[in-house]
Amino acid sequence: MAYRMVVITDPETATGFRLAGVEVREADSPQAAFEHLRALLPLDYGLVAVNEDLLKGTEEERARLLRDRDLPIVVPFPAAKAEMETGEAYIARLVKEHIGFYVKLR
Repeated sequence: MAYRMVVITDPETATGFRLAGVEVREADSPQAAFEHLRALLPLDYGLVAVNEDLLKGTEEERARLLRDRDLPIVVPFPAAKAEMETGEAYIARLVKEHIGFYVKLR
C-alpha cells in the first residue's frame, strides 16, 4: 500500500509547500491543526509534517489520539522566523560589501 504525505502549517508557509507540490492543510491555531490531524487518521497518510508552533499545547491530546497507532508518523518542523536587520546593521553591511571596510556608525 502506498501512503501519502501532508503538511499542516500556517497560511503564510503553506504557499511554499504547495509550490513544491506537497499536499497542505492550513491551520491558524494549534486547535485547528489538531482537528486536521484527527481528520487525517482514518485516511491513508503515512507522514504528517506539522509546523511546531501549531503543536504547542496539544501534547496530551495528541498522545492520546496517536496511542497504539503506527501511522501516521507525525514530524514537527521548525516554523519560519524572519530575522529583521536593523537599519544601522544594514547600512554597515552595505558599506563593508562595497568598499571592503567595516565602518562604525554613530
